[in-house]
Amino acid sequence: LAPQTESYSNLVDKTKDFSAKLLIEAEGKIRQLAVAYNPATAVTDFTATSGAITKAQELADESYTKHRPVQILLEGKGFDYSTPVDFRALNSKNVSVMIGQSLVIANTSPTYAAVGTLLGTVSKTSVNENIAWVGKYNLYGGSLTVASISGVAVSSISDGDLDTLNDKGSIFFRTHIGRAGYYFNDSHTCIALTSDFAYIENNRTIDKAVREIRIVLLPRLNSTVLVDGDGKLSPEVIKSYESDGRRALEQMLKSEEVSDFDVLVDPDQNILSTSELLVDFELIPTGTARKIKATVGFVNPF
Repeated sequence: LAPQTESYSNLVDKTKDFSAKLLIEAEGKIRQLAVAYNPATAVTDFTATSGAITKAQELADESYTKHRPVQILLEGKGFDYSTPVDFRALNSKNVSVMIGQSLVIANTSPTYAAVGTLLGTVSKTSVNENIAWVGKYNLYGGSLTVASISGVAVSSISDGDLDTLNDKGSIFFRTHIGRAGYYFNDSHTCIALTSDFAYIENNRTIDKAVREIRIVLLPRLNSTVLVDGDGKLSPEVIKSYESDGRRALEQMLKSEEVSDFDVLVDPDQNILSTSELLVDFELIPTGTARKIKATVGFVNPF
C-alpha cells in the first residue's frame, strides 16, 4: 500500500486514504482493521508506533462520526519488553497494540508482532467475548509453537515483567499452568482502565448496539412527530420510539451479548425548536471473569 521508506505514522495516515475508502465502500460491514508495518530497515525506536497509535485513533474517530465504527489493531514495532510502554496512558480507546510474537518468525524478523493472529481471533469471537477466554481460544499451532516478546521466549521472561506488560495494556501470548497451549493475556485498548472502553469487547459491544439502533431508527429520520398542548412529546410518540429502541437490542439480549438494557424517551423535549429527538439507551454489559478466586479448606465432619 505504501513504499517501505514510509514511517509507521505516515503509513497509518496514508492508510486512512485506502482504509477510509474501503470502509465507505463496505458500508460499515468492516468492524476490525489491522495495520502491519514492514520497513526496509529494522525499527528500534518505539516512538514510531506511538505516532501510529495517534493516527489510528483519528481514523477510528472519523469512521465513527460517519456511522462506520471500527476497532484498529496495530503491530507493536520497536518494542522492548525490558522498557515497557504504558499504552493505557495514550488515550486511544479504539486502538490496541500487539507485541506478542512467534519466536520462529521473530528469529528472522525480530521486530514483527502477530497482529494477524489478533485480528483473526477478534473477528472470530462474539462481540462481548474476551479473546483471552482460555476454554475457547487456544492459539497454539502453525508457526506459533514458541511464543515470544521482543525476540525473547515468553518462558524466559519473568512473571513480574509479564505482569507489568499486562498492567500497561499491551497484548501478547501467555501460558497457563496445568493447561497446554498459548493464549492472549487480555484484550486491552490504549486507554485508562477507568474508561468504559478499556477492553476490545466493550468497544465491539457498543459498536454493535450503535449499528443496530441506527438500523431501526433511521427510517424515522425527517418523520412527523406529534406533540401535546404543552409542546411536549405525545405519549404515543414516546411509546413508539421506546418500542423501536427495544426491538433494536432484543437480539443482542437473546444472544447474551448484553446482560440487559433500557430505552427511555424524555417527554420534556422542545422538538418544535430543535427538530431533534433524543432517545436514551442504557446497556448493562456482560461481565468477564478476569480473576477467579477459589477458597479451599479442610473440614472435620465429626
